[in-house]
Amino acid sequence: MILDSPPSEANRLNRDDTFSFSCHSGLACFNTCCGNKHLPLTPYDMIRMKRALDMHSDAFLKKYVVYRAAPDSGFPILSVKMGKADKRCPFVGTDGCSIYEDRPMACRLYPLGRSSTIQADDASALREFFYLLDTPGCKGVEENEIQRVEEWTRSQALLPYIELNDQMLPLFFHPKRDRARPLHQKQQQKILVACYNIDRFRELVATREFIELFKIEKQTLERVMVDDVALLRLGYAYLRRALFA
Repeated sequence: MILDSPPSEANRLNRDDTFSFSCHSGLACFNTCCGNKHLPLTPYDMIRMKRALDMHSDAFLKKYVVYRAAPDSGFPILSVKMGKADKRCPFVGTDGCSIYEDRPMACRLYPLGRSSTIQADDASALREFFYLLDTPGCKGVEENEIQRVEEWTRSQALLPYIELNDQMLPLFFHPKRDRARPLHQKQQQKILVACYNIDRFRELVATREFIELFKIEKQTLERVMVDDVALLRLGYAYLRRALFA
């Protein structure tokens, strides 16, 4: 997650720390948190959500997503397009989230946020921390149910989200990336296609030019033609090679 100002050391949580939270329909604030928010979307979020709605990623992007570039880095930041009138998430109804089983990582983490980083010269040296979000009006944080961070990540099925989304870190901390300049438009477009418009990327991968240039083996090609997760992993590998060439 991109943070405008990271929380202080005292407010950071590790996986063994605990917090109080419980969300249920009996709370007066139920569903009210699903509006007037910047709800970021990650590449794996996109795969799960567009698949749940049986939509081409191109159509999903046009209907449900807004985009901006991070001012300092130029990396694309995608988020859910809230309703114009009520500023509500388009997937929430009176009974809750209509795509709950495939809800985004930010929703699964709530009321936590997570930040992760790696060393530029050692992609295996990943560091992370969690923190409690500022949640005015949320009654769930006043509940007496104690949650442990590690157990929360498992109960909310966050492990595949964390694993796949952290694979973007080698791009952000790529040793050839010029930190003094934001990404230019062509670099941004490569990330948008390979990470977010996965169905368009599949069309690119299937071209003869791509197969020959990146030496895609037949077995790999057959798998990514039907498996979005395998295709996303290929997209990360493609960007690590092509983004800062």
